[in-house]
Amino acid sequence: MKKKLISLILAILSVLAVAAGCADKAENPDKSHNSSSKSTDTANAYDPGLPDDFSCNGYDFVILNSNQNEIAGILNDIFIEYSDDLDSLSEAMYKRNRYVEETYAAKLSELTDASGVIISKVNDSFMSGTDDYSLVNVIGNLVYTMANDGLLYNLNRLDHVDLTKPWWTKGSIEGYSMNGLLYYAASDLTICDDEGTAVVMYNKTVAADHKLETPDEMYDLVAAGGWTWEKMFASAKKVGEGGDNGDSQLNDGDRFGIIAMDWSYIGMMISAGERFSVKDEDDFLHINFNSKSFVDTLDTLVRYTKQKRTFLCPVYDGKFSEDAFRNDNALMIIQVTAHIRNSRGMESDFAVLPMPKYKEGQEFYHSYCPRVTYVGVPSTVTETGYVGGILEALTAKSGEIVIPEYLNVALSERFMRDEGSKRMVQYIFGHTVYDPLVSSLCWDTVFGAFSSMVKSRSNMVVNVYNKYGSYINEQIEKSADCYRKLANEQ
Repeated sequence: MKKKLISLILAILSVLAVAAGCADKAENPDKSHNSSSKSTDTANAYDPGLPDDFSCNGYDFVILNSNQNEIAGILNDIFIEYSDDLDSLSEAMYKRNRYVEETYAAKLSELTDASGVIISKVNDSFMSGTDDYSLVNVIGNLVYTMANDGLLYNLNRLDHVDLTKPWWTKGSIEGYSMNGLLYYAASDLTICDDEGTAVVMYNKTVAADHKLETPDEMYDLVAAGGWTWEKMFASAKKVGEGGDNGDSQLNDGDRFGIIAMDWSYIGMMISAGERFSVKDEDDFLHINFNSKSFVDTLDTLVRYTKQKRTFLCPVYDGKFSEDAFRNDNALMIIQVTAHIRNSRGMESDFAVLPMPKYKEGQEFYHSYCPRVTYVGVPSTVTETGYVGGILEALTAKSGEIVIPEYLNVALSERFMRDEGSKRMVQYIFGHTVYDPLVSSLCWDTVFGAFSSMVKSRSNMVVNVYNKYGSYINEQIEKSADCYRKLANEQ
């Protein structure tokens, strides 16, 4: 998830194996926390750069972490209790924590709760002037309010933290900074953003039944830059048109082209290279979903998704479920990476693909990261040297041992069906997009509006802007004012 490390070079080479000869530059995965840290390199590449005599003298590093039920089972673990039956991923996390505790004389502990409760706890600490917590991991649509209220520490100024290192996610740093300040970000400390990144899963059995491309042919198509909206919906239409089981009802007995989530319009627009928000030269945010390019692209998407049995959403279209993909009733499903784990028992093989490009000329494949959790440091922290050093050490060690375990074992060996999918996921993690309007600031409003468009299969973006534009702009300006004030207090 920067580029000068040997580990990044190795990661680039791993993706070049997929994208050799690709004219659209798909060979440059740069997530900045994953593109390098997913590689296998020496420990020196993950040296946090702390002084040789750095010691926290038994400092209690207290983590406030969000419950996983807030993010639909996506993994966001940090603290792990030891047991004899830990899986390999949990064991890697446990080893990371113990290494940092023993190396730097720190003591880690964790409290889990709903994000709203976490915010209340940090606010109480702030109001009473007590240093109670060292780190928070809070869901995106709430963590930004903590920044606005001055409850978080500017990560750009936290002792020992180097945000240019490969274990910090460059896309999130660029997306969530404002006025040169950064109060929360994604990193290798958790796999939450990786787990929550959009992917396309492609059913091998359904593809073969309809004489469509094999997984290997799909990987070649991706590498050649030809995995586009047009190709996706043409294949989906072919399955959908021949998928009626004869009962004249829309149900699990039919075959569908694409099973989609209620956030799929957002994911598809991101994949097309469109953005819901943009930054100006002063690092302030502006609405972009009312631009002509965005509206025209959304028109195209709506036309594609109106085709019968081509694009169906379980949340809205009823009488079938996500199991339609697992049961060979759908060619594709648009989901997050965590869904790969949930498909372990699926009998048919499947390929994992990036979200498609809008057109072949597009430079990269882009994948949307919906609402997940992000780390921040409470502004009440007094021992900034201890906290920054521990945070940097934990995050670097994660890049060294946790992220490779997640990609190479937890995902690849246990859940994915071939090496091609592993290479695709490496690429996907290298091109994750963190757009504040659909992952943090005003997420509730924008997500709800575009989710409704999935339900109606219509382009209501003009109506959405007319209805919510003033409110969203007010929230953006409110955040901007807060960040201006915070900048003056630095």
